[in-house]
Amino acid sequence: MKIALAGKQGCGRSTLFRALAGSPEADSGKPLTVKVPDHRLDFLERIHNPLKNIHATVVFFDVPTPSFSSKNLTLIRNAAVLTIVLDNYALGDTVNDFNEIESELILNDMALCEKRLARLVKESKGKTREALLLGNLQKHMENGSPLRIFNLDKGEAAILAPYALLSLKPLIVVSNRMGDPITPDDELSAAVSEHGGILLAIDAGFELELTEIDESEQAPFLESMGYSSSGLSRLIRSAYSTLDLIVFFTIGKDETRAWPIRKGSTALDAAGIIHSDLERGFIRAVVVPWELYHEHPDRTLLKEKGELRIEGKEYTVEDGDLIEIRFNV
Repeated sequence: MKIALAGKQGCGRSTLFRALAGSPEADSGKPLTVKVPDHRLDFLERIHNPLKNIHATVVFFDVPTPSFSSKNLTLIRNAAVLTIVLDNYALGDTVNDFNEIESELILNDMALCEKRLARLVKESKGKTREALLLGNLQKHMENGSPLRIFNLDKGEAAILAPYALLSLKPLIVVSNRMGDPITPDDELSAAVSEHGGILLAIDAGFELELTEIDESEQAPFLESMGYSSSGLSRLIRSAYSTLDLIVFFTIGKDETRAWPIRKGSTALDAAGIIHSDLERGFIRAVVVPWELYHEHPDRTLLKEKGELRIEGKEYTVEDGDLIEIRFNV
């Protein structure tokens, strides 16, 4: 999963990127792979002591300024999630900055849709489902509304997928504020919510300073400052949320591992994510919900108590499930 960090000059975007990298010397010109924090996977590592403990990961990249130039918009199109960083250090007009950026994204999408629709009409395809959809999208955007709040069905989403439309991408807005990053900004919150985005208040400078503290001391320090978790953790979790992603786990002597999967996916889908052979030869899935395993982290005991669930290929995976795929190829 790729997450683009974009914003105006001086917004703190690169500082946030370096905080994610854990180093003030990080090269913001290169993509950055970050582990997704997950206390459940840490628990499994303590219990099983595997050779490897593999977290889910996300890839961040810092879109250079001007972030919304034609050249750099191409970079944003390759991202699964767009994160806009707003400079709120001096409590400036972040709402205006946000609206200005959204307008640029929408205008680019309008131009792309208009060009494609004109081509369809020229090819005598002006009455196709694609053409009618593009016409509806243009009317929607004429009112300054982004496409992420346009109600698309699965078929329409599939038609638009190759376009990588900018205002259709899941949106996270970071209000980069010094001193008290959890202070609410009601006007900005309302604007972001109206546009279908998620607003996070994060102090990028504070997050960068936090990386200089030993990892074992970070949680107590955050708690003393009134925070339940770091801004970086909230950013990564929010990215997962915007994409409707959950996690299931596999455990073994060699590795414990977190596997991202779309909410609503089946046990057969989970098997395919692990390996195509497991999907092809799927027989059944042995499932233990996370809460139950956390309470009794002993498969032998759970088997004796009849708590190991045997599920078929249509089973809907729940967040935190521990899954063992039985298969035969």
